[in-house]
Amino acid sequence: MKNVIFSVVIFLIFSPFAIAQSSAEHAVSATIRVDAVVTPSIELITVNSMTVGNMQPGQREIYVNPVNSSNAGFMIAVGMPDSEFRLNYLSKRELTQSNGNATLTFIYELSGNSVENQSTSELLGVDNRNIRFNEEGRYYLWVGGRVNLENAKPGNYEGDFTIEIDYI
Repeated sequence: MKNVIFSVVIFLIFSPFAIAQSSAEHAVSATIRVDAVVTPSIELITVNSMTVGNMQPGQREIYVNPVNSSNAGFMIAVGMPDSEFRLNYLSKRELTQSNGNATLTFIYELSGNSVENQSTSELLGVDNRNIRFNEEGRYYLWVGGRVNLENAKPGNYEGDFTIEIDYI
């Protein structure tokens, strides 16, 4: 293996000299072909935000099912038709009290479908698997989740949910 590497290095060192000599006697030409594929960016459109109704006295948990709840958030990912992508998100996020310093932990759930039909969407875990845009370049997402209210202080809570989508 050392001999192969050594001979390649020798060739590269002496190659310009050999080309310079031969070009004086013969014309030398080269053709280089360059191809580029420009991939359009992925757009994520929020159609509806997730909503949570008023809590009932003694309620310990709020759960919004992304597969069948009308309170689930709804988004459309738009990209290159029939292309594959990967979707990542953090399932646990901290919600902060708007007018205070209390926090709650929200556990997000996400479902998706290549057709705009929430009831046939499938739950998407954080397993980082391949998903495909439909022939129109769309993929439909519903956002839900759960939060434990046992130790919650009264007030409004806010937080962010981030989804990362990358072509494969």
